[in-house]
Amino acid sequence: MSERGHAAVELALSVAALLLPVAIVVLAFGPWSERRVIAEAIAAEAARSAAIELSLPAGAEAIQAQVERLGLEGGLRVGWCGAVPAEPAQGMCPLTRGSAVTVEVSLWAPLIATPWGDVGGVWVIGEHSEPIDLYRSMG
Repeated sequence: MSERGHAAVELALSVAALLLPVAIVVLAFGPWSERRVIAEAIAAEAARSAAIELSLPAGAEAIQAQVERLGLEGGLRVGWCGAVPAEPAQGMCPLTRGSAVTVEVSLWAPLIATPWGDVGGVWVIGEHSEPIDLYRSMG
């Protein structure tokens, strides 16, 4: 049996086996990074709304508005003031002068997006704290 020409085939297969995982990681970084920025923006908007209105439902409405605007379907968990993010949102915040409203938002980010559906994924987390002004009117 002749072994001529096998080195080229072996080289091509080994390069493909090494480059395929690297290509998958590089392609997965974009959606992961985008989802992280979105999670941080949603958390900031919710914390700001809750701190200004002194109402957690106002923060929840801000989250819902962002979800509808961005077209996020499922894969969203929210935790208020140290609560573990869950669906529906959990946790309570003391809405008093000098306290802070902290929101942690977890978004599901697919590892690989294909025309037939997403493959795998990870939860990315965005967190934001918004202080309630010491000198604001509470009434």
